[in-house]
Amino acid sequence: MPIDPNFPKNHTAIEKLKDPLSDNFHLVWGPGRLAEAASDQKVKAAYATSGEEIKPMGIHGTYVAVDWDSCIADGVCLLSCPVKVFEWYKNPGETGRNDRKDYTDKANPVKEADCIWCMACVEVCPTKAIKVDQSNMDIHEKEIARFS
Repeated sequence: MPIDPNFPKNHTAIEKLKDPLSDNFHLVWGPGRLAEAASDQKVKAAYATSGEEIKPMGIHGTYVAVDWDSCIADGVCLLSCPVKVFEWYKNPGETGRNDRKDYTDKANPVKEADCIWCMACVEVCPTKAIKVDQSNMDIHEKEIARFS
């Protein structure tokens, strides 16, 4: 299942996640669910190797939103973005396709405010885990106020 087309209506902002290398942050929306990442062989093998448990992670970002439960750490979104909205969650600051820590890593929309609405990331994502929607900016501002 790709990202919920009715996001964020069907979700609740549950956390404000700050980028460790900058003042950037984004909202995390739940509840999460087991999706493409839980059944992808590379992702499952990476979780087994790391000893981590596959569990629901929710949607990260609001107007550039990545469903981390669908993200399989392919990295093509990082390559396609002309303004480098994404970096790897477990390898902060890195934006190369092969800079991921492993296949448990996720495309982190730490610079969603820099998005130019080109939709390149949406088009190339193999699991359709990304939704870019400029109209969600008002929702972002309203929800972020709850965490300030």
